[in-house]
Amino acid sequence: MNVFEDLIEELKEENLLEDTVIELASNATNVAVGNAALPEEPFALSGMLEAEPDISPVQASAEPSGEFSNDTSPVSLDAPADSELLLQGSDEVVSIKKPVDDRAFYNKRASAEVSSLQMVEHVLSAVEREYQKKLPKSYDDFNAKKALNAFLQVSGSITSDEHKQAEFALMQETEAWCSALSLRDREISVADLRRYSENCRPMLSSQAMLSLARFYRNLPYSEPVRGKFDFIITRLFSKPLEDHTRKLLFGSDEMLGHIKNLYADWSSLSLFSVDDPESNIKLAVLSFGDLTAEAESAIEFDELIKSDFFERLRLFKESIADLFYAPEVTAAAIECNVRIGNVYVELIDRERRQSNAASVHDKYSYLDDDTVSQATGKTLELIEILRERTTTSAVEDVESESDVIDETAPTIQPKKKSDTSSSNRFKFKLPSLNTERFGINKWVLATSIVLILVSVGIYVWANFLLVDPSSTAGVSRFDLQNSPFREDIKVAKISGETFYGVMLPSWETMPKEKQQELLQKIYQHGGQKEWLKVNLMNSQGRTVAYMSATRMEVGTPTP
Repeated sequence: MNVFEDLIEELKEENLLEDTVIELASNATNVAVGNAALPEEPFALSGMLEAEPDISPVQASAEPSGEFSNDTSPVSLDAPADSELLLQGSDEVVSIKKPVDDRAFYNKRASAEVSSLQMVEHVLSAVEREYQKKLPKSYDDFNAKKALNAFLQVSGSITSDEHKQAEFALMQETEAWCSALSLRDREISVADLRRYSENCRPMLSSQAMLSLARFYRNLPYSEPVRGKFDFIITRLFSKPLEDHTRKLLFGSDEMLGHIKNLYADWSSLSLFSVDDPESNIKLAVLSFGDLTAEAESAIEFDELIKSDFFERLRLFKESIADLFYAPEVTAAAIECNVRIGNVYVELIDRERRQSNAASVHDKYSYLDDDTVSQATGKTLELIEILRERTTTSAVEDVESESDVIDETAPTIQPKKKSDTSSSNRFKFKLPSLNTERFGINKWVLATSIVLILVSVGIYVWANFLLVDPSSTAGVSRFDLQNSPFREDIKVAKISGETFYGVMLPSWETMPKEKQQELLQKIYQHGGQKEWLKVNLMNSQGRTVAYMSATRMEVGTPTP
C-alpha cells in the first residue's frame, strides 16, 4: 500500500474522509503517485508554509527558495527531542522523534506537510457542510501528491540540482493548496470550528487536531486565526470532563516543553517580533496569571460581570497580537483558559444552588455566550450548563429522597391493650393518609405541599414585590449623540470606573498633540460623569491611548 492509500485509510478510520480526488484519479489513470513509503516512525505533523493567502502561489524565481533544502538551517528552532504526548485524554500517543539524517528529515517534513493539508482539507469541508450548509469546493490535490512522489523519488543528494528542482515544484503546489485552504477558512467562524470539533462523533483524533494547530500557527496573523489556534491548542492539552469543566493534561513546565517540541517539529518560525521579547513575554505570562487569580478569588458570579471580566480577557488576548504564539505565552493562555472556564461553571452552579435555574437564566440571559467561549477557548452556553446541572441535581435529590423514605418507613410496634380503642379511633378518622390504601407516603405528600407553597411565594415575591435590578450589572453604554466626542468615537461604554471607547478611523490620522488633547478632554469629562480612567481602542481592539490620575499614554500603552 502506498503513502496516499495509507493516509486515506487512516483518515477514513478517524471519520475525516469520504471520497478523495486521488481515489477517483487512480481509477482513471496509471500515473504512479506516492510509491514511496512514509517514514516508519509514528505519524508526526510538521509545517513549512507562511505564504500570504491572497498572493499567487507560484512565485517567479529562477532558484528554489530553500524551504526544504539544506542551504539554510533546516528549522528555525532547535530540533525537537524525542517525546511522546498523550493528548486529549485519550489512549492515542503522538510521537516526535529526531530524524536519523538530513535526507530523512526533509522527506519526513514533506510527507507530513501533504498529510497535514489533507486533514485540514477534510475538517474544513465538514464544517462547511454541517454548519454553513453549503457544498464544499474541495481543492484538487492531485498535483501536490504527484510533486511529493517526485520529491521522495529523487536519488541525488539534498544539495543536488535535481533535489532542489523537485523541492521547488513541491513547495509551489503546497503553497497553492495552503492558500486555497486559507481563503476558505476566512469564511469559517471561530464558533463554527469550535462547535464542530467539540460535537463531531467520533471525536477528531489528536493527529487531526495537531494538523489544525500547525495550519493556524503558520498562517499570517489575524485575530480569527489566533482565536482558532487558541481553541485548538487548548483542547489538545486539556481533557473535557462530564460537568463542563476541564482538566489540564500536563504541568506548566512539561506543557511548555511539549509546545516547544511541536513548534520545532512544525518548522514554525518566530512570528512575534518585539523590541524586548523577554520582558514582553514575561509580562504577558504574568498578566494571564493575574487574570486567573482574579477569577478564582471571586465569591459570586456578579463580581466578574460587574468588572466586565470576560470582555477584558478577550481584549487582552487581542492586544498581545502575535506575541500569543510565544511558547511561554501559549502555555500560560492554555492554563488560563482551563482554570477560568472551570470558575465560570462553578460560579454559575453556585448561583443555581442558591436560587434555581430559571432565575439564574433570567438574571444573566443578556450575557454573550460567544464572548465567554472565545475568552476561555471552549463553548460555554449558560442554558446548557443550567440544564445539565439541574438534571444531575434532580437525580441526586431523588436518590437522597429515597434514602430518607426508607429510613423513616413506618414500623409496626406492639401496642398495649389500653391503647386499642385510641388506635382504632385514629385509623377510622384518618383513612386518607393510609399508605397501603392510596400508595402515597405522607412525608412525600407533606414535602410536596411545602414546595408548592414556597414556589407560589417566590413567584409572588419575584413578580410583584421585588424591584427588578439593573440587567447591565455595572456595565452601561455611553450616549455619544449628546457628547462632545461623537465625531471621534464609534462606540463607548462605562465599566466600573473605566471609560472604554472604540475610535473612528480619523484617530489614526490625528497628530499626536490632537490625540493627547482629545484624551484629556474625555478624561476631564469623566469628572462630571462616572469614570476615573479612560481606555481608547482602535477598530481592531488594540489599546491606542490610556489615561488615569497617575499616567497618560498615547500610542501603544504598556499593560
